[in-house]
Amino acid sequence: MLGGLFISHSGEDSIRIQEQIISPVVFERLPADGYFMHSRRSGGGESYRLLVQAALHWCDKFMVVISERSVSNPWVVAEVEWAVNNSRPILASRFDSYGWKDLMYAIGACESLAPEEVFDFQSNAEIAQQELGHALDRLLVRLPRRGRFAARSPI
Repeated sequence: MLGGLFISHSGEDSIRIQEQIISPVVFERLPADGYFMHSRRSGGGESYRLLVQAALHWCDKFMVVISERSVSNPWVVAEVEWAVNNSRPILASRFDSYGWKDLMYAIGACESLAPEEVFDFQSNAEIAQQELGHALDRLLVRLPRRGRFAARSPI
C-alpha cells in the first residue's frame, strides 16, 4: 500500500468537490498521484470495478462526500462499507442535510460506527475547508505516503 486518499462520492457532486475540496484542500497536501477520485472518464462496467478495487487497496486514507445523491449511490455505499470493514480512517464531508447516520442506514451498519471527523460544507465551506485541511494534515503525519512515489527527503 503506497498511502493515498480515496474519495468516495456521487459523480453528480464532482464539480462542487473539485471546487470546494480538491483544489483548495487536497492539492495543497497531495500530488496528483496521491489521491483517487473517479470521474466520468474513469469508464464503467467490469474495468471500472477493477479500477475502484485497486484504488481502495492502494489508499490507506478514505474520505466520503455525503449528499442525498451519494447516500443513494450503490457505488458509494459499497466503497464506504469496504472502508469500514477494512478499518480505514474515514473523513466525511457533508454537502447537504444528509449525514453519516443516513449513510450507515443505507449500508445497514450500526450507527455507532463513526468517521474520524465530519466537515459541514453546507453551513460554512470556508471553515469546513480549514478543518478538513487540518484533519488531512494529521492523517498524513499518522499515515505518511510510502513507496517509490512518496516524497523523498533531499538528504
